[in-house]
This record gives sequence, structure tokens and C-alpha cells, in this order.
Amino acid sequence: MVDGRRRLDLPSRGAIAWLDVSAENPDTWSGRLRTGPLGLQIAPLRHARAPYFFKGARLRGTRCIWSASTLSGADLYRASRPAVAPPFDNGVHILARMDAGGSVFDPVGTSTGTMRVFDPADEIAEQFLANTHLFTLNIPLAAIGLDPSLVAGMREHPYELTPFQSQLLRSAVGLLLAGGDELVSASSLVGVDRYLAALAALLLRTAVAREAPDLAAVEQVRQRTDAIIYEQATDANLTPATIAAQLNISLRQLYRAFNGLESPAARIRRRRLERAAEILASRGGPGHVERVAAECGFSSAEYFSRAFRREFGLSPRAYRSTHRDVTSR
Repeated sequence: MVDGRRRLDLPSRGAIAWLDVSAENPDTWSGRLRTGPLGLQIAPLRHARAPYFFKGARLRGTRCIWSASTLSGADLYRASRPAVAPPFDNGVHILARMDAGGSVFDPVGTSTGTMRVFDPADEIAEQFLANTHLFTLNIPLAAIGLDPSLVAGMREHPYELTPFQSQLLRSAVGLLLAGGDELVSASSLVGVDRYLAALAALLLRTAVAREAPDLAAVEQVRQRTDAIIYEQATDANLTPATIAAQLNISLRQLYRAFNGLESPAARIRRRRLERAAEILASRGGPGHVERVAAECGFSSAEYFSRAFRREFGLSPRAYRSTHRDVTSR
């Protein structure tokens, strides 16, 4: 195992920082939470039979951070953070894990694993029961050169690592073993960023290539969703989740079918507002706005009034008055 005496929570630019948290290390074993890569909090896994340890290293360029670690009997958690920008505007976090023996710096045997993509504001919760190799990348999305909507479509979806992707990760571990003594110039740090951004881009591109959507199936999901919304929008219990259940697909699959288009939730709201407008313009419709809101699936008359004004530029009462006057004339 690599010497863990030089232990820093975050390396300076161009430096390698080692992290050694284990029951055998008196400096770290107190049951306290420690900060790991991607801001993950490291804690012993309760009732775990395997030994508890987290040992690895991180390399930081100017904007990109790469880490490789070996851990066992550990719980890693990061709470969701307030979003200060649209998803992935602040970068992308990639987390890959392999079930393998030995150290991440000296692996033993073959391995299988998964890769997941997170927004920097996302909650992350991972448990490691037995010896596992963990790899993380923190990269600005602009440096990767991928369409943000494409990356957003990969959010939190687990991808099985292929032998090619596993080898990409293994090869990058050599950077940590070589050390950062040569990374003393601005140009060398830029080179580190370019290498790590290229690594992230290749991992993501090869994952997306295996998950190309069936366009016919996507279109069918859209059409069936619109039909359900048109027929059931006035049901207050209709949500994207209930639509996904009716279609026998996951909620994520439903939203991916509408990637780049109006979301299912927005379509439900729009259909309810359209139905409310029809009722308000009808002389035989219910009189009170509260009754119209309830009849069209809105649980709150106040929310209904605000949404109606945003959609049509008039309050429900003004809209009813205007259209009934026109009908009367």
C-alpha cells in the first residue's frame, strides 16, 4: 500500500494528496467523519464485517481533480447542495467503482464495476462492504466538449464499465504513483486539465454509445404520455410518476423521452389550465374559481390563479368575465 503519512484533504494545484483513513491509523480512527473526493463524507459502515479503511490519492490541476482509492467497510455520503446554477453548469462529477482485490495501485485479478454521473449539487450515497477500487473525476463541463443535455440525460444512471473503460481508469492511476514534482509550470497544469478532461469525455462518450435511444420507442412513449394527460389531467392524483407506472417504465425513462422538450409535469399543468379556460369561457361552467381549480386537478386555488395568470395574462375571474361578455354579445 502507498505510504499514507502525507495526508491532505485537498491537494494544492499540481500536487498529489494522500488520504489514509483506517482503524489501524490512530490519527484518523475516532469514528469521526472525514472528507474524501467530491466532498464525500467518509464514515465506518455500521455492523460491517469487513475491515474499515479508505486509502488513496488525489491529483489536482487548475480546474480538474482526479482520485483513485481502495476502501472497505465504509459509508460515503454527500448531502444535496443548493443549486446556484442550472444542472451541470458548474461541472460534472464522475464516480466509478470496481469490485477488485488488492490495492488500486496494485490490483489483483479481474474486476467488474459501474460508473455514475452526478451534478455537483446532487446527493451521493455509496456503501462499500468489501474491498473496492474507487475512481472519481471533477471536471468543468465546458472542458469535456459534450452537449449539457446529453450529460444531463446520464444523470445518476448506472453504466456497467467495459474492459476498455476499466483500462482507461487503470492507466490514469499511474499519474498518482509518478507524483506531481514535475507539475511546476502553468502549462503543465493546463496539460493535466486537458488529460483529465479527455479521460472524462472518453468515459462518457463510450457510455452514451451503448445507450443510444430507440427513436421509435421514444416517440411511442411521448404519444402515449400525451394521450394519458389529455384524458386524465383533471385527476388531481395524476403525476409524472403515475404516468410512468401506467406505461410500465421508470420515471427517469419517461423524462428522458422528453429530453429537450416540454416536461411531462409542464404538460400536465398546461392541459389543466387549458381545461380551466374552457370551463371559464362556458356559460354553464361552475362559478367559483375554487370549484374550477378543483375540477381541473389543482389542489390549491391560489396556485391555480397564479399559474393561470402566467399562462393567459389574465386572472381566472377576468378571463371568465371577458369571454362570457364576448359570448353574450
